[in-house]
Amino acid sequence: MRGRAVLGVIPARYGASRFPGKPLAPLWGKPMLQHVWERARAVPGLEALVIATDDERIAAAARGFGAEVEMTSPECASGTDRIAEVARRRADAVLVLNLQGDEPELDPAAVAGLIAGMLADPAVRMATLAHVERDPGTLAAPDVVKVVVDAAGFADYFSRRYPVPGAAGRAALRHIGVYGFRRDFLLEFAGWPPGEEERRERLEQLRALERGVRIRVYDAPRAFAGVDTPEQLAALEQRGPRA
Repeated sequence: MRGRAVLGVIPARYGASRFPGKPLAPLWGKPMLQHVWERARAVPGLEALVIATDDERIAAAARGFGAEVEMTSPECASGTDRIAEVARRRADAVLVLNLQGDEPELDPAAVAGLIAGMLADPAVRMATLAHVERDPGTLAAPDVVKVVVDAAGFADYFSRRYPVPGAAGRAALRHIGVYGFRRDFLLEFAGWPPGEEERRERLEQLRALERGVRIRVYDAPRAFAGVDTPEQLAALEQRGPRA
């Protein structure tokens, strides 16, 4: 890692309550996690990439397709805790990206834009991605996270509710669960207890807003097809991969 400034971490756990074994579920002839890793490897500006897990089955599969793996504690309560554990060992990292292990259509260009934006503006401590959602029904769904952004491109609020509380008529964007952190801020963030808004919305990023840390929202051209349930995986399998 010496001399490498931008570290990507894909947190992966086996025991998800809604979909046990999800990272290793087959999709288009490969484990879903492999699709994420292959797309992450194509991100310009990402100088190191690690899969972080506490499960030997995931670790063995990841090493089998060529990934670097770091074992993390089974006590990690979230993906952010898992990437923070890796970041503590990587003192040379300047930026650390949380790349979700259930986003098999990760867009390398959108992630590269986030990296470029954070490198260009050292004042940005945390960043994420969002895009315009053209389908009102999709945007209103309670499993779709929305974000309202101010004129400077920073998040005012994230919510599963729609309309977004406090939006005052402003359009909401569809949030994409990719996060960039300054390493020092990530380690600080991971040590904070969950806040009231975070518990209410079940959205970890609100922990930063509640403490006055601004989150820069960079534009993505389209959604990434995430997978939360076996039904969503089956629909992706039937549809086939996008370019």
